[in-house]
Amino acid sequence: MATDSVSSRQNPNVLVQAMGLAGWSPRDLVRAINPRLNAMGHPPMDLTAGHGWLRGCTPRSSAVRNLTAVVLSEATGHRYTSAQFWGHTHPAPQPHATEELLGPLSLEQVLHTASLWTSGIAEPALVHSAAVDRLTAAVWDATRQAPAPPAPGDGGDYVAPEFVDMLDEQLVSLRRLDDRTGGGPLSQRHARIALHESVALIHTGKYSATTGNRLLRHAAGVAQLAGWMSFDAGLAPAAHRYQLLAIRLARAAGDTTTVANALGMLAYPHAAAGHPLAALRFAHAAVEHSAKSAPLVQARALGRLATAHASAGNLEGFRRAIGQCRCLIERRRADDPPSLYYLTPQQVDAECGQALVDLAHHVPGQRSLLLKEAADLLSPIAAQGSATGYRRSGLLHGIHLIRASIGARDAEATAHWISTLADHIPHVQSIRCRTLLEGVRTKARKQLRAAGRDDALDALNTALSRA
Repeated sequence: MATDSVSSRQNPNVLVQAMGLAGWSPRDLVRAINPRLNAMGHPPMDLTAGHGWLRGCTPRSSAVRNLTAVVLSEATGHRYTSAQFWGHTHPAPQPHATEELLGPLSLEQVLHTASLWTSGIAEPALVHSAAVDRLTAAVWDATRQAPAPPAPGDGGDYVAPEFVDMLDEQLVSLRRLDDRTGGGPLSQRHARIALHESVALIHTGKYSATTGNRLLRHAAGVAQLAGWMSFDAGLAPAAHRYQLLAIRLARAAGDTTTVANALGMLAYPHAAAGHPLAALRFAHAAVEHSAKSAPLVQARALGRLATAHASAGNLEGFRRAIGQCRCLIERRRADDPPSLYYLTPQQVDAECGQALVDLAHHVPGQRSLLLKEAADLLSPIAAQGSATGYRRSGLLHGIHLIRASIGARDAEATAHWISTLADHIPHVQSIRCRTLLEGVRTKARKQLRAAGRDDALDALNTALSRA
């Protein structure tokens, strides 16, 4: 780890005041910064670095300076810039997640925003979060984006249908990479490049109306995947921004499948973050927008609704939505959207198991039964996820299986699953999984030591040190 500071005469009073508003110690501040540094591909800071900043030292890294402003803005509700803390001249402050994506917009304005956002100047880790009501307004506006075919550029290269086939094949490969390794910095960068290049083609290429619509759909799919990767990397504000772009582009192309899927991908992170009202709002919107789509698309939306109900502690609503999801998923068709390749009965089992672990905390009278049901559903994917090409999902749902074992006070099952997953941890670049694992380690420590299973804790500590 690095301390990365130089001496400065700047008065740290603004930084001190911001940390006071956040209720953070210097170590808390660095702990908030380090995951985003990881998502950017930078090494973490030593936890003692923040003490020097309060004495007037300035971080050498512009990323650290700017991240300090972002995380303190989110923690306090006040928008800070790094110049307020250290007085240096830096690039323009990063936008809020919804900035330039509110209100009625033309396709040209949406494409311009997407181009700037993916140009290499902006850094997704530095985007400021938006208040839930502002995000909700931006989503409402996005779902009403006017359908509009792109205008082919003058003098550009001809974009043959076969070229779009190749782009779609690359998107499939990028999705499969995410299944195996998660939203690491390299994967995120590639998704941003792919989105930027597809938007550039829409602006400058020559193509037929059909090909132009396909390019828009492709760009929407890449934006959606980039948003998912950002969420997996712990970058929720950037994830929201990408999903907003995906909805805007998909609406312009008349692609209701991607609109519904992106709405569901807004519901899932809000459920995971403990914001059930927002999760339910976006999940219900996903169900509404999928109503005239293929059964598999409707199933995906209902699965997100089930997860949202679970986050709200609504067992009846969860059972109803997951039951409808399971019925619809059996009605697969040859023309189902390629983006939902992963939505199988086994995937629904895994999501259901995760939701049941959450519900067990909300419904104490059925806690034991819900945790046992969760363990039965989660065990197969935790044991086989890596072998089936879904290593990140296997690890993620294995973590929720460990949560179920801890909740059931089954130390042997906890130790078994920690040891089983340990070998896979270094191969998955998912800050979301790492954060969950660190929480599991804290909760399992006392239980495992009492059972004499320090070996499992040692295995987990070693794996996390290599991740």
